[in-house]
This record gives sequence, structure tokens and C-alpha cells, in this order.
Amino acid sequence: MQAPPTNRFVLQNQDLRAKAVITENFNLNFKELTKKVLSSASSLIEEGISKDNCVGIYSPNSPEYLINVLALWQIGAIPVPLNTRLSKEEVQNQIQISGIKSVLVKNDIDFPIDSVTTKKIEFPKSEKNKNEFLQRTEIDLNNGAAIIFTSGSGKFPKGVKLTFNSFYQSGFNSNKLLRYSHSDRWLLSLPLYHIGGFSILTRAILWGIPIVFPKSFSENDLAIEMKNSHPTFISLVAAQLKYLVDKNVAPNHELKNCLLGGGFNDFKLVKKAIELGYPVNVVYGSTETASFITALLTDEFDVKKNSVGRTVPPSNIFINDENGNELKPYEVGNITIGTTALMDGYINEQNEKVKNGLYFSGDIGYLDEEGYLFLIGRKDSIISTGGENVNPLEVETALLEYPEISEAVVFALKDPKWGEIVAASVVLKNKTNQINIKEIQNFLVEKISKYKIPKKIFFEKELPKTELGKVEREKLIKNYML
Repeated sequence: MQAPPTNRFVLQNQDLRAKAVITENFNLNFKELTKKVLSSASSLIEEGISKDNCVGIYSPNSPEYLINVLALWQIGAIPVPLNTRLSKEEVQNQIQISGIKSVLVKNDIDFPIDSVTTKKIEFPKSEKNKNEFLQRTEIDLNNGAAIIFTSGSGKFPKGVKLTFNSFYQSGFNSNKLLRYSHSDRWLLSLPLYHIGGFSILTRAILWGIPIVFPKSFSENDLAIEMKNSHPTFISLVAAQLKYLVDKNVAPNHELKNCLLGGGFNDFKLVKKAIELGYPVNVVYGSTETASFITALLTDEFDVKKNSVGRTVPPSNIFINDENGNELKPYEVGNITIGTTALMDGYINEQNEKVKNGLYFSGDIGYLDEEGYLFLIGRKDSIISTGGENVNPLEVETALLEYPEISEAVVFALKDPKWGEIVAASVVLKNKTNQINIKEIQNFLVEKISKYKIPKKIFFEKELPKTELGKVEREKLIKNYML
């Protein structure tokens, strides 16, 4: 397929007869979608929304969510998806730092903010019979398209400013891996407040292919929708894939590509998924890069099983030391990224992570001689104990080899003698078992260096996780602070 026109983001140059939205109860073609978007844009203007306004959206995934995003783009306003699982204080903080004055709220959910400075606009509204909004014909790729908050790999989520160029370049580059066709359809398997979900929206609109909306992105609903709607593309995180594999849910035969992101992935899980028929491509990227910039193909997995793949052109990855010097293959250092899809910066923060067009990710890893990237971890998650550095991932991997442990997370706790100590929280396969901590520590002696063995091990019924399955280390640290 040729490079798509940039004004597809404002629904120009679309095949009006082609499907745009697929749900259990109804479908919309691009002509019907455009009518609803222009009607919504007209209503939002009546509510006082204008060009360059940052407008929050507080809602689960739905076709109306998509319509609101596209309506805001018609107006020239900037959507700010808000995580519906956050606390009142967290939502209020994101509203404040984004400069949001109005929030679009699905009319059947509770909105936690009651503020005289934040206007609540419920949706969906009844569609106007007479539409007075004139559809935009062009966009400026340098204009803001969305503010997406990071999923919290660092300690605090940051508001990332992404332009239409970020999404255009990311969507265009993704075609080198995904090879879109007019018969494709994307299953919206991740929340729209996450870059993994929002980029499904932008790719589908850019390439003129339909978005399939499941009832929810619970694993059971995703399994049902794969069977009923026959998607060709799906994006998953490890927790979702694990459910499908554990339940022995085979993919629909039309599925061309299953993108697996969201952090480090279990080799055994991916192997089982591939054997079950999932065309898994392990990908690596971030909110700041407008989604993935590397991919490990299904047929590369057995050879490079612990890698997240090579860069998707024209992106580049460099490994640098603390002085910015580029390192040789297999030397571990800071992961620095060059991509045409790079963010425009963070809101209300100095853009210290971007220098000379390169993004300093905060991740550490190495490249092999063929350019495959191997992740070691987050730079700020490395534990410094008694002058020694400990990679939590290495310790977690060793803990998971203990036969009775099903989940493990490793973190640092402050200590007056060592500065930091290695601590771990684990979930047992049989939660009624009584395991002695000393037994686990003795088991680890044969696996890792003595200074890496957790001095404290806590037993949990379950680990606190985000909706995307990422363990919330900060909550555990807060619970067990010395």
C-alpha cells in the first residue's frame, strides 16, 4: 500500500463505504462514522470547546470514545485520555498539569472529580439532525494530537505530548512489519488511555481499516471477539496472552499478527502461544516513541528468545555509556533511541530525555552483533546494596525457578547498613502451603550471587498490578518500608 494521506486523521480520503467500526450490536462505515463525528464536533463547540483546548476523556473503550477523539481533531482540540482506574487524587493531578478545563465523561460511569474549575460533559448525546460543522480538509502534522500519560515504568506517570506527525510516522513505519490490506481489522484489545490502545485507533484511521470493539478488554471478551469478528491484528500484554494460553484458546485463523508488548516476556509463555497458533511478534517501544520501534518476528523467536528484536526502519537504537560514548555489541549500557515518531516533549517538564533528536529511554540493555536488542531493565530499578548493583529481573528469574513460586517481583528497601537491601514479594502456586523463607534463600545460592539473594521475602495472595498487568512495585515498597 502507498503512503496514506495525512488528512485521513480528519476522515478525508477514506473509502466511505468501507467498514470503520465493528461491534457486537452494530457496524459503522466511514460515511456513517463521519456523520457522527461532525455532529459530535458541533455539540462540543456548543459546550465551549475550541481550538488548542486540552480536553479530558474519562470512559471505558467504546465507539463513542473514538467519535469524541475524532470530533476533537475536527475542532483542533487535543484529547487527553484519562485512566478510569486511577484514584481521585491521581485523576485530579493529571487534569491540573494538563490544563484541562472540560472532561468528556461516559454517562453511565461515575466521575470522581467535583470541581468548579473542571466542566463535566456527558456523552453520548442525541445526534443532531442538522449538522452545521464544516469538515476539516487538512491537518498540520506539527500540531498536537494527544497527551498520553505513561503507564508508570518510572515512579510517576508523565504526560507525553504527541503530534499528528508522531502518530503518522509510527503508523507508516508499522506497515513495514504489519503489511496492511483492505481486508484487515484491528481488535481494540488495550485501553485507549494507554499508548498501545490509542495507537490501534490511529493506525486504523490512518490505513482506513475497521476497529473491532469487544465488550471489554477482559481476556474472556477478547477470546469471544476473536471467534466472532475474525481480527487480523491484535495487541496484547503478557497477562492477557497468559490467560488465553492457559485456557487453551486458539486464535482465529485470519489472525496475521499478535503484537506482544508491555515489558519483559516469559520465554515459556511465548513459546506455548506460538505452538497454539498465535503469530506472536515481541515488540518494544514506549509512549514517548508513539508505540513500538523494535520487533522480534515469530520465526526469530527460537534463535533470539530473550530479545525484543531489531529496529523497524527508519528507527535506530544506540547503546551508550554514562558519558554518551557508543558501546560495542554485548556491552551493557543506556538505550538511546532515534525515531521519526518521537514525542514533542512532556507537559510542564523540561525535555531532558531528548537531545539532538535522540530519546534517552531510561532503559538499559545491549545489542548483539546482528543488531538485536536485549533488555536488562530500568536504570532507576537497579538496586545498589553495599556497593554492588543488582538487576531485579535476574533475581525474579531465579525465584521463578523455585517449584512452588508462581509470581515474583523484586525491589529495593532502604537500609541503614547497606543503603538498600534486595527484597521480594512472591505468590505461591498453592497458597495454603507454608514455605520457609530460608528454604527459598538456600535454593537461590545455587542460582545467583550471594549479595543478590533477597534479605526479605514477603508472601502475597496476589501482586498489585495495573490494568495492563504491570506489577506496581511502588505499592509494595510503601507497604514494606523500613
